[in-house]
Amino acid sequence: MYRFILPFFLLLSCVFYAQQLSPSEIDELQKDKYYQYFQEEKFYEGIEFSKQTIKLSEKINYAKGKARGYTYIAGFLHSLGNYNEVLQYLQKAEDLVSEYEDDPVLLSSLFTLYGKNYYVLGFTEKSNENYNKALKEAFKLKDKKQKQKRLHFIYGSKAVNFGLLKDNDSMYYYVHKAYKISPRVVEATNLTDYFITQKKNEDSAKFYLDKAENLLKISTETFDYLVFNYMSGRYYKNKGEYSKALVFYENSLEASIRMKRPKNVMKNYKDIAEIYSSQNNVYKANEYLLKYTKLRDSLAENNVLAIQATEKKIINDEKKQSQNSNMKLYYILGGLFLGVIIISVLSFSHYMKNKKKDFLLTKNMAAILQQDQQVRELKKKVNESFEEVIQLAKENSPEFWGRFQEVYPDFRGRILTINPNLKTSELILCAYIYLGFNTKDIAQYTFKAVQTIKNNKYNLRKRLNVPQQEDFILWMRII
Repeated sequence: MYRFILPFFLLLSCVFYAQQLSPSEIDELQKDKYYQYFQEEKFYEGIEFSKQTIKLSEKINYAKGKARGYTYIAGFLHSLGNYNEVLQYLQKAEDLVSEYEDDPVLLSSLFTLYGKNYYVLGFTEKSNENYNKALKEAFKLKDKKQKQKRLHFIYGSKAVNFGLLKDNDSMYYYVHKAYKISPRVVEATNLTDYFITQKKNEDSAKFYLDKAENLLKISTETFDYLVFNYMSGRYYKNKGEYSKALVFYENSLEASIRMKRPKNVMKNYKDIAEIYSSQNNVYKANEYLLKYTKLRDSLAENNVLAIQATEKKIINDEKKQSQNSNMKLYYILGGLFLGVIIISVLSFSHYMKNKKKDFLLTKNMAAILQQDQQVRELKKKVNESFEEVIQLAKENSPEFWGRFQEVYPDFRGRILTINPNLKTSELILCAYIYLGFNTKDIAQYTFKAVQTIKNNKYNLRKRLNVPQQEDFILWMRII
C-alpha cells in the first residue's frame, strides 16, 4: 500500500514546497489534517503529510510547526507499533521545547505520547511521571472540550498503569475520574474488570458491562468493539460459561488483528488457550498457547532496540537533571561571595556525589547492554537447540535432562524453589510437561503405562501445589 501512497506525496511535496505559508496557516493545516488521517487510520499518509509541513516550517524557521509535526509523526508511528522511531521523533520535538513553553496543547501532547510509549515498553512508573507532566499542562487548556478530552485520556491511562503496579485503589480512583468526565466503553470495561478481579462482585461487574454494551451502540470506534468483546469474554469465563466466553474472545481477536494491535492479539490468544484448557481440549489449548508464546517472544525481540533507546534516554535525562542542578548551584555561588568557604565545601561535596552518580549510571548502562546481549544470545541458542531437545525427549535419551537444563537454565531452579525435595525423575517429568507432551506421548516415549504417567502427574501436582483445574502445561511455562 505504501508504494501507491508515495507518488501522491511526492507530487504533494512539490506543490507544498513551492508555497510559503504563514505560521497560522501551517497551524491550521496541521491540526485539520492530523485528526482526519488519524480517524481514517491512514497512518502512513499522515506521516508523509507531517513531513511536508515540517519542511514548510523549516522554510520560514517556524520551530513550533516543526515540533508539532514531529509529535504528530510520533503519534502515527505509535499506532503502527514502531516504538523506537516514536522515541526519536519525540526527542526531536523535545529539543525544540524552549520554542513552545507557553503552548499547553503541544506540551501536553508531547508528554502524553512519552507516557504512551513508556507504558508499551514496560516503564510504567516513567509513564506515570510523563502523564503527570501532561496533566499539569492539560489543566491550562482554555478550550473546555479539548481540556476534558485530554484529561479523560490521561486519567484512563494512569488507571491502567496503576492496575499494572497493583495499586488497585489508585486504579479505581482514576478510572472513575475518567468515567465521570465522559462515560465511554473503555472506562466501563475497566470498571467491569475491577469488580471481577479485585472486588469479586459479579453484580457490579455485570452492571458496568451492560453500561459498556449500551455505550457501544452509539460508538463508531473499532477499539471500543474490541475491548467490549474482550471484557465480555473475561466476564463469562469467570462465570464458567466457556462457550459464550469463546465467542466474545474470537470477536475481540478478529478486531485486534484488523486494527494491528499485537498486544491485544496476544492477550486474546492467552485467554482462549485457557478456555480450551478448561474444556479439556488439549489440542486447541496448545495451538493458542503456541501462538501466544511466539507473538510474545516476537514482540520482546522487536522491542529490544526501543527498550535500549529508552533506557539510554532515562539515563541521559538523569544526567541532564544533574547538570542543571550544578548550573543552579554555580549561579548561587556567584551571588554569595561572603560565604565562599562554606559554599566551596558544599560544592565539592555536591560534585563528588554527582561524580559517583555518573559512575553508577555509566555502570548501570553497561550492565543493561550486557544483559540485553546475553538475552539475545540465549534466545538464539534456545531456538537452535529446541528441536534437538524434543528429539532427545522422544528417544528417552539419558542425555535429555542435561541438555534440557542447558537450553532452559532457569527452569530447574524455579521448580526447586517451590519444592526443593523433588526427585530427578520428577524434574524430568516436569521437563516433558513444559515441552507440551501429553500423558499418552510421555508414556510412549518413556516406555511406561499411561496410568503410571497419570499417577505420576497427579502426585507431581500435589507436590507443587498446582490445583487440578489449572492447566499443567500453562502453569509450567509461566512460573
